Amino acid sequence: MGFRGDINGLRAIAVMGVVLFHFKESLLPGGFAGVDVFFVISGFLMTSIIFRGLERGDFSTLNFYMARANRIVPALAVLCLAMLILGYFFLLSMDYKTLGRDVATSMFFVSNIMFSMRKGYFEFGDNFLLHTWSLSAEWQFYLIYPLVLVVLSRLMSLRWLKKTLVALCFLGFLFGVYASIKWPGASYFLLGARAWEMLLGGLAFLYPLSLSKNRKRYTEIVGLFLVLGSYLMISGKDLWPGYLSLLPTIGAVMVIAACRNGGSVLASKVLQKLGLWSYSIYLWHWPVAVSFSYYDIPQRFIPFGILLSVVLGYLSYCLIETRRFKFEFSLKPVAGYASMLVIFGAVGAYIFQTQGISSRNELASNSLIQGGTDDDFLIHEGLSLLNTDADYEYLLLGDSNANHYVRGIRASGAKVKLSWWGSCLSYPDVVNKIEGFFPNWKETCHSNHRLGAQESRVVILAQSYKKPENDQFECLQGECGLSGNYLVDLEMLTHRLIRNYDTKTKLAIIGELPKPKNADLMRCLRTAALLALEPNCDVETDVLEIVSRVNSVLSRVAAEYENVIFVDPAPVMCTATECDYTVDGKSIFFTDGEHLSGFGSELVWDYVMERVNHFSNVDVVRADPLEAQHQNDTDSRS
Repeated sequence: MGFRGDINGLRAIAVMGVVLFHFKESLLPGGFAGVDVFFVISGFLMTSIIFRGLERGDFSTLNFYMARANRIVPALAVLCLAMLILGYFFLLSMDYKTLGRDVATSMFFVSNIMFSMRKGYFEFGDNFLLHTWSLSAEWQFYLIYPLVLVVLSRLMSLRWLKKTLVALCFLGFLFGVYASIKWPGASYFLLGARAWEMLLGGLAFLYPLSLSKNRKRYTEIVGLFLVLGSYLMISGKDLWPGYLSLLPTIGAVMVIAACRNGGSVLASKVLQKLGLWSYSIYLWHWPVAVSFSYYDIPQRFIPFGILLSVVLGYLSYCLIETRRFKFEFSLKPVAGYASMLVIFGAVGAYIFQTQGISSRNELASNSLIQGGTDDDFLIHEGLSLLNTDADYEYLLLGDSNANHYVRGIRASGAKVKLSWWGSCLSYPDVVNKIEGFFPNWKETCHSNHRLGAQESRVVILAQSYKKPENDQFECLQGECGLSGNYLVDLEMLTHRLIRNYDTKTKLAIIGELPKPKNADLMRCLRTAALLALEPNCDVETDVLEIVSRVNSVLSRVAAEYENVIFVDPAPVMCTATECDYTVDGKSIFFTDGEHLSGFGSELVWDYVMERVNHFSNVDVVRADPLEAQHQNDTDSRS
């Protein structure tokens, strides 16, 4: 099979969809379907190589692997090397740690598996190698597909083998639809839900259409209409790869089946060049696009980002893709690729284990969240002992706003038992009223309250109380006395919580942190520090007013009990009228507008513990004012 200009042009259409989607989703809300088009093209080409070899009787699996490695590995390795070098100077420690992990998993082509265990594709934040999931899925297909075909070709004729692939493609599609419903986050990344797309491309080779010249033209036009239409009609809200993925994949098959290798719109010089550079453009565009979010680059520079992606793709194609090992399987290229994998794997593991080489600069070392635990707050929920193997002095309860004190706890040496659950208030009988919580979320939240009520040590409560005007509580079951007014319910529930504790148990309530309204401010401050720029990072002036209503309720309730102390963390970063979230531009209190950085964790925790320790050394005489009032009433009646 000679060079197919139409397929090369289709590659350009695929990469254009992905690039435009990633730089500005509103331009092409379904542009991510370009990856599905790539899968179809890949399946077509791989099937043609394997079947032609099987028909001639000279197919070599090892040579097939070497050819695929020549195509994929060198350009990917250069990208990973560039990211490691640039990241060392321009990424926060926790993000460099993530990059180290992703470099290792990308080079071993298992990044799709790793990503599938964390979040859905559309929920990831600033991850510079997220796009390598498709390369991993494709490489896994390259490893398995030829082996399956070689084995089956020895058990049946090629004619029956073709029919078997039709059945496998159909069953794979059904599984992909089911998986997208059952496991919507994981199915996006995993080969099991994607293999049918590559098999569909293979069927386009195995069952070519015999069409007249006019029908070829109409078939190609309809195919392009389906592909481009999918870019506009679908969005990240649709289950993927569900049944809607038939639109771009069938469209791609129609373009391939039309086989208009000349005289097509796909034969234009621009599309042909973009098609040749498409793999390298795909590799480089995503880190460039993520940089816009990570460094808070204004949207007006998006055209320059797209142009930069194309230029980098062109350079990668000319300098790397066209310089490869020979295709034949031999010791030298195998040793080269093996060494490359070992080196990148070792470097990635080192960066991950050293917390992103946190000692490399002051800003990096101060940026860690949770003092060494993962930066994904949904991974480590539950019980843990900090600075102690068994005994502990404090029980810390709450949501992820309790967990972000881990760095401060470890630095202080305090012996703490931590129990936290994401978006969970440790109050009796209620939970936050939120959408999409994970299985058993209500039960695990409630377990924090029960755990605290059994304690005789000092209990510290740290959580986010959200905004009174937007949030509500929800009863775990039946009626629990809620009024629907957030502040009124907060006061009632705090009283109810305190009364569940033994009067000898000392309870410290950490107030709501004066957080920035959103992550944009922290992103701007981070950019100024990392890139030595001086952008205009406006600090909101009404942050204190927003949290003061919650904290005034908590403070008022705590003042009624001698075994309870309220600690307002605001003085660490705020005056009476304004907040400053940086110190000399080198350290930042928050990382995402919600959770404390390592620097913020240490400062706020030390401030809290100074007050808690002083309070815990004071003997408790009286705990519940209602109980005392009851005793006075009894005495007066006597």
